[in-house]
Amino acid sequence: MKIEHSILKKLTIVIYSYNRHKYLKQTIKYWLDYNINLVVLDGSDERLNDPCLDMKNIKYVHNPKGLYERLLSSIDYIDTEYMILACDDEFYLPSTLSSCIEFLINNPSFSSCGGRALGFGHDGKNYFGFDPYPKLKNLCLDSNNNINRLIKHFSTYVPAHVYSVMNISKWKKICTHTFKKKYNFFAAFEVQIEFLSIVSGKSKIIPHLLWMRNREVEPLAVKYPNLDQSLRINKWWYDKKYLSEKKDFLITMKKACDEISTNQNLQ
Repeated sequence: MKIEHSILKKLTIVIYSYNRHKYLKQTIKYWLDYNINLVVLDGSDERLNDPCLDMKNIKYVHNPKGLYERLLSSIDYIDTEYMILACDDEFYLPSTLSSCIEFLINNPSFSSCGGRALGFGHDGKNYFGFDPYPKLKNLCLDSNNNINRLIKHFSTYVPAHVYSVMNISKWKKICTHTFKKKYNFFAAFEVQIEFLSIVSGKSKIIPHLLWMRNREVEPLAVKYPNLDQSLRINKWWYDKKYLSEKKDFLITMKKACDEISTNQNLQ
């Protein structure tokens, strides 16, 4: 039975996955009754073969290469006005996705819109819930000045934009600059997307539950080989061993800001 949220036709959910077909199938089947577009970028060793892939509005791409290469390719598969990035074991509420799209339609100066998050897990006996990102509450970066938005966000940082609904024109520029090269510090692409999303325009977290975050398994990011979680950005930034890489990172981000910025006040 199809459940109508007609505005969801304007949205593509980009799901990235790696050797977790159990969770990927659950996520795909979750959307079977909704008229929504899915792009699945699967880097697993083996291709997924399951009837769930027969869904009309799904594009399944098995590409056992790096995460950056796969996410960069997302721009080739999105034909809708809006997109949102998703992990393979997490869920979004369709009603809140619809509200995010409506907000962006009615507020064109905003480049992204998201909602609140709820974490869930199982302790062996019972399921439990918790608030993984309390700083999302009432978050609104609506200054007309890019610098003011950046200072406000990174002063009390929370990943608010990586998993928010975004205008596709913004995503294509952000994606191109973020995933053309990998930097060595952990969660580099999260930092880049957060930064460039703010540069591209205003953003808001609406007071509705959007994001169901699964804590039953380890985060997908730690499953990737050769990923050093201990090298965080503060350690990387001040380590002279990475000086040339830091310079390259700053040049890349400056070029991205020059192209993406809605007003040229980033020096």
